[in-house]
Amino acid sequence: MRVIGGVAKGRKLLAVPGDTTRPILDRVKTSLFDILRPEITDKIILDLFGGSGAVGIEALSQGAAHCTFIDLHKPATQVVTQNLKNTGLLSQASVQCNDSFRYL
Repeated sequence: MRVIGGVAKGRKLLAVPGDTTRPILDRVKTSLFDILRPEITDKIILDLFGGSGAVGIEALSQGAAHCTFIDLHKPATQVVTQNLKNTGLLSQASVQCNDSFRYL
């Protein structure tokens, strides 16, 4: 798993240990951000069910102003935080261990 574009392009992302999350495939992420790219600059993003943080980190890397990551599982929030540190995007994010439905 890696960041596919933007300021953190090529940086590898850690996966959440175990089988509680399924990472997004690079080709799916590429298609998603081909659609979102024109609208993402300077936006505030919410990454519910954050997992490894791959989607929100991609958004930040490609110009989003801020992303809030929500995941119910503490190991996932720890991986998101580490991935944000590894990509240099931690200052543009907040990470919460919370139920996404309750958060909404």
